[in-house]
Amino acid sequence: MSSEQELEAYERFAVEEHVHDIITQLCKLPAARDEFGLGDGIQFSNHTNSLNENGTPEADASQPSSIHHPRPDQFCIHRVDDTTTTLLTSVEYKPPHKLSVATLRMGLRPMDLWKDMVRSNKIPTNQEAKLRYNAERLVCSALVQEYHVMIQEGLEYSYVTNGIARVLLRVPHDDPGTLYYFLCDPNGDVDMEMEATLENTSVARTLSLCLMAFRSPVRGQEWRNSVRPDIPIWKTSFDHTRSHIPEDEFRQLPLNSDSTAPEFPSPDSSSTYEPSSSPPDPPESTARQVSTRSRVSCAPSDVRHRSQSSQSPDPDSNSATRRKRTFSQVPSSPSAQRVARQRETIDDRGPDSQSRHRDAQFCTQRCLLGLQTGDLLDDCCPNRMLHRQSNDNPQHPITSDDLVRSLKAQLDENIDRCTPLGGCGAYGAPFKLTCLTYGYTVIGKGTTSALWKEVSREAEVYRILQKAQGSAVPVFLGTIDLAKIYFLHGAGEIRHMLVMGWGGKARHRWI
Repeated sequence: MSSEQELEAYERFAVEEHVHDIITQLCKLPAARDEFGLGDGIQFSNHTNSLNENGTPEADASQPSSIHHPRPDQFCIHRVDDTTTTLLTSVEYKPPHKLSVATLRMGLRPMDLWKDMVRSNKIPTNQEAKLRYNAERLVCSALVQEYHVMIQEGLEYSYVTNGIARVLLRVPHDDPGTLYYFLCDPNGDVDMEMEATLENTSVARTLSLCLMAFRSPVRGQEWRNSVRPDIPIWKTSFDHTRSHIPEDEFRQLPLNSDSTAPEFPSPDSSSTYEPSSSPPDPPESTARQVSTRSRVSCAPSDVRHRSQSSQSPDPDSNSATRRKRTFSQVPSSPSAQRVARQRETIDDRGPDSQSRHRDAQFCTQRCLLGLQTGDLLDDCCPNRMLHRQSNDNPQHPITSDDLVRSLKAQLDENIDRCTPLGGCGAYGAPFKLTCLTYGYTVIGKGTTSALWKEVSREAEVYRILQKAQGSAVPVFLGTIDLAKIYFLHGAGEIRHMLVMGWGGKARHRWI
C-alpha cells in the first residue's frame, strides 16, 4: 500500500465491507437494533468540509495546517436512518510506508504532549534516542490530527489505521484534554489456532468501536465551544512533521517488523498520566493539545473479560500481570444508556431541546412581511397564536430588528438553539431558527468567516429587491454574527447567518 488511496481501497475490501455486513445483519435483530440504536445500519464515506474548502486556498502539504482548516484524510462512518445520515465516527488513514506498525509501537507512550513534545527544546543526539524521538513526533502528529477532528465533530470514539494495525481513540466527555489510545495489532494479537483471539481481528475491533459509537451521542455545539478555549493548540500536520525529519533519519525508522519482536515492545498501557493543573501560555505555534494515555479499564463491570479476576487492582495502577485489556468501558444496560442520552441532551441543549425546533412550522411570507413593515399578523401563519401572546392585538408584538436581536441573544447563550436542515450549498447551509418568546420560525443561512464577505452582499441584493420580498423572493430580516462557533458536519465553522423567510417546498415534502 503505497498511498492513502490504496489504503482506503484495502480497508474497504478487507474491513469495512465486513463490518457493514455484520451490522446489517444485526439490524435484523430487534433486540440488537434497540440495544445499540442501530437505525438502518452504517455507511462509510469520504468527507470534506465544503464551506472551508471554498473559503481557503489549497494548503501546502509542507506547511502546518491551520487550526480552523485541518487537512486530514478524513473518512467518516455514518449512521443511516431511512434517507438521512448522521455522523457516527471518523477514521484517519496513514499508509504503512509513512507510519509503520513498528513506528507506532516505538512512538506510543503516555505523556503530557504539550510539555513533552510541543514545548520541549530537547533533541537527543544518541542514535537510538533520536530514533524514538522521531517516532514519537510522527505518531503524535497523526493522533493530534484526528483528535482535532474529534473535538470539532463532538466525537467520543475514532481510530487511526495504517491497514495493518489501528489505534483506537477516545475523548472522555468530562476530560476532553486527555486522549485515550489503544493499539490493536492483529499480527501479534491473533492466533488462528485459538478461536478466542478472533475478537482481536481488525474487523472485530472496528465493529466493536462502531457499536460503542452507536451508543455515544455526538456532543452538542455548546460542549465543543466550552472545551476549545481550555485546550492549547499545536499547529502541525503529519506531512509537516515528516518533512522536518532528515531523510537519512527517516530511513532508519523501521518500516517492517515482527509485531512481537522484543526490539518493538508494546506501548506501556499500565502507566498513568495526570494532565497539568493549568494550561500553558498561548503559544506562537499552533492542531490541538493531546494528552495521550492508554485506556486501562476493562469492559463493563458486569461483563468483565474472562481472564480478569474480580480482585483486579485499581484500573490505573501498574500491573505487569494485567496484559489483557480492552479499549473502553461500555455502559451495561440500555436503560443506563437512555439516561446518559437524556443527560447529554439536557446538559448541551437545555430545556428548549432540538426536537422543539424541528417540530416548529415556518412562518408564512405574509407574516414576516407584516413583521418587517409593521403591518398586521397573518391569520394563515401556523404560529400566529404564539405571536399574539394570548391577547387579541392583531399587530406584531415586536419588530423585525427585535426578532433578529432576540435570535442572536438565544444563539449567543446556547448555540444549540438552532437546527441544521441538511445539505450545504457552495456558500452556505440552511438552519431553522425559532424565537423562543414569540414563536417566529425562520431560516438562517449560515456560512464561514472566510465566505462572509461574499455572502453578506446578498443582504444588499435583498434590500434592492425590497418590493419583491414576500412574493418573488423571501422576506429578508437581517444578519447575525455568532459569538460562538457552530461546527456543521460537511460544511465547516459557521460564524455568520442571513435571516430570512422559508422560501421552499413544505418542510415535510422537502425532507
